[in-house]
Amino acid sequence: MLRALALSLALALPTAGAASAYDPKPIADLLDFDVRYDAAIPTPESVLGYQSGEIIFTPEMHAAYIRAIADASDRVSVETIGHSHFGRPILRVTTTSPANQARLEDIRATQLRLGDEGVAAPAEHPVIVQLTHGVHGSESSGYDSAPLILYHLAAAQGAEIEALLNETVVQQIVMINPDGANRFAQWTNMHHANAAVADPQSREHFYEWPWGRTNHYWFDLNRQWLPVTQPESRALVSTTQDWRPNVAADLHEMGSNSTFFISPGPREGFHPLLSPAGFDLNLTMNESINAHFDEAGEVYVSEEVFDDFYLGYGSSYPGLIGSIPYLFEQSSVRGLIQETEYGIQRYDDKIAQQARTAVALIQSAYANRDALHAHMRDFFNESRQMANSDPVRGYVFGSADRGRLADFLQMLETHRLEVYELAQPFTHQGQDFEPGEAFLIPLRQQQYRLVRGLFETRVIEDKVEFYDVSGWTQPLAYDLDYAELRGGQYRSQIVGERVTGFDMAEAAPDVSAIGYVMEWDSYYAPRALYRLLDAGVRARVIPDEISVQTTAGETELERGSLMIELSRQPVSAEEIHALLVRAAEEDGVKVHAVTSSSTSRGSDLGGFQLSNVEQPEVLLVTGRGISMGDAGELWHLLDHDMHMPVSMIDQSELGGADLSRYTHIILPHGRLNRMGDDMPETLNAWVRDGGTLIATRGAARWVIDQELTSAAIAELETPEADAARPDNYDALAVWDAEMEISGAIFQTRIDTTHPLAFGYRDAQLPSHRIGSMAFAGGDNPLALPVRYGADDPLLSGYASEEVRRALSGTGAVFAERRGSGSVILFADDPYYRAYFRGPAKLMMNAIFFGNDFRNPSRRTSD
Repeated sequence: MLRALALSLALALPTAGAASAYDPKPIADLLDFDVRYDAAIPTPESVLGYQSGEIIFTPEMHAAYIRAIADASDRVSVETIGHSHFGRPILRVTTTSPANQARLEDIRATQLRLGDEGVAAPAEHPVIVQLTHGVHGSESSGYDSAPLILYHLAAAQGAEIEALLNETVVQQIVMINPDGANRFAQWTNMHHANAAVADPQSREHFYEWPWGRTNHYWFDLNRQWLPVTQPESRALVSTTQDWRPNVAADLHEMGSNSTFFISPGPREGFHPLLSPAGFDLNLTMNESINAHFDEAGEVYVSEEVFDDFYLGYGSSYPGLIGSIPYLFEQSSVRGLIQETEYGIQRYDDKIAQQARTAVALIQSAYANRDALHAHMRDFFNESRQMANSDPVRGYVFGSADRGRLADFLQMLETHRLEVYELAQPFTHQGQDFEPGEAFLIPLRQQQYRLVRGLFETRVIEDKVEFYDVSGWTQPLAYDLDYAELRGGQYRSQIVGERVTGFDMAEAAPDVSAIGYVMEWDSYYAPRALYRLLDAGVRARVIPDEISVQTTAGETELERGSLMIELSRQPVSAEEIHALLVRAAEEDGVKVHAVTSSSTSRGSDLGGFQLSNVEQPEVLLVTGRGISMGDAGELWHLLDHDMHMPVSMIDQSELGGADLSRYTHIILPHGRLNRMGDDMPETLNAWVRDGGTLIATRGAARWVIDQELTSAAIAELETPEADAARPDNYDALAVWDAEMEISGAIFQTRIDTTHPLAFGYRDAQLPSHRIGSMAFAGGDNPLALPVRYGADDPLLSGYASEEVRRALSGTGAVFAERRGSGSVILFADDPYYRAYFRGPAKLMMNAIFFGNDFRNPSRRTSD
């Protein structure tokens, strides 16, 4: 019966009793604790039919074991806190004493009061420890250790474990990335053999793109704690905010020849908004964890490499809310056994090491309970002092685009931040903010550091090396109008009611006898347009600013608005109106019912300048060599946000595909070295026959190298004085880093008259940059519709002064017609981590209007 259950939860595998060179150790040997276990508590093998470490457990197997142990133990309770993109449940498993189980909500309320009121914890208040399993689905010991930890906490007997559970609440998040974990488990289990294979070149250890690290849309969830654009991250941040654990740990893996990393990272990489006292308490707690490793004779590392500057990691974000974040990274087997420089590594040993280290962390939290509670109280008291002394009182932000605004407010709500309506019109430094389109967020609130971390622009001068990005200011990423308010600028008269929700719906359009004009400003306007085209409705784009008669009177409309006439349509007027009502209500699009085709300014609605919008057929090139993150972001943008079908073909299979069925081919960043020698010629012919070729970052460089465009890479002139050159080897890393950009926000200037800029009202557009590639000007003066700012373009993060000067005025986007088609290149990632909503419209415009511009007949000598 158990084997049948397991086979329904995993792939069919050889029988557990078959001879094998790899015999998993019994659970008591893996845990290796000198305790007696309650025989009434089920082991993983008794529920799933497989021992821990015998296979990779799938998400469904984890859920089955959790439910079984919760049914058997009064120490364990389980809740579903969210679901993955694919609908798999994300569970919070709480283990503590039966008495604490009966008063969990009281414990949670008391825990929150430590920050809300800055009070001391009651003597009986337990310490809260959160363990997050499976952020990276391919790092399987991080989640396959979860059953071992749970079994130990639920089944161990004796006064020691009872005392620990009386004063500790352990919450395991199992698992946070079930879609990625399922991909990895399926791949590894699919190659399960009776005689385990240690050869690191074997397919079991060298799994196929897109691997299992990322979620369904290939996002790295360990970078999502701040932007929370993914449902898994929203679930994780919500539960972390709801409980504010004293300790929050992420369990990871790294290279097979590595040792074991224990937080914190290097002190010089610690973000200034994080607590130095928390860093020191981390080191204090490590004393007992280090002793655990020393006693076992195992080597480890701390305070190196994995810096905590980016605030969107699991090892940094909890530090913004008073927790002590922990990152565990151990060497990986990527299968059951694998040869390494240090001999053959076993998977059961790896999950055992993760489990024993997690238990050591729980014991350390228990031993430091009073210090952890005091830290939580002192952290928020200090945060209040920082807020009171900060000359910035808050921020005002807004947008006429209700789609972007709704998503931004949802992000702030996930972080449990206080946001207020703007009560009256407000002008700040020439920028107008209107009630209904603008909001206020005060800095003098409990989560001061988190507000700062999301909103501040921080130009870095004293640090050049970063493990991840150095700039991530959220209102810039969303391209919102926003400003910081100081002193008397943040007045009580402008502060309205607290925001408890925001509906992005616009008013439904009146019925027209002639047609409708749909504005293009909304982030979700492409979703509405595609729905219209897919229903057979014909739409035409208006290339200029117009003044048109509508049922609401004379209306001024921006470039890129869409005319949907009622005549000459294969779809009834009633169906068209219903689709446009849906666009207004679901997509936040403004739709106007027109009363005349004649305009008082600009093109008439039946004019010659309007051009038809074709329904796009998009091909996204994927596969080994392509960046999973870049490809996944574009897939997410088109499929998830815009509800557009996207064909995906691996680059190695592209040569055998019929490309004539696609109107657009997107080449995401990566190494395009698997497409075959004939592909450049094939793509060139496809473009000249009318296709639109879009490429980002490294793929744009490939397009240029293959001479599929006249674009050229800008040669950045960065003269270096002899004094700036390194005079010793120790300075090499810093010298190299000064010429690169690990991830910062740059200001660009867009030509708002260009079709690629339809929907933008402001010429200033923040963009996320990695690296220093940009496009050079050529003899086509209009080929660079988006350029980096002519002055210092850096808005937030780090870039050396030499690189900033060199990039000024160079191209961020290149666009030219080639035959009947177009080539459009992006130097940056236009939808970085799904939170750069501002530049995302450039990509959508390239898809819908990529052939609506022309090259000049005159050329210049640049």
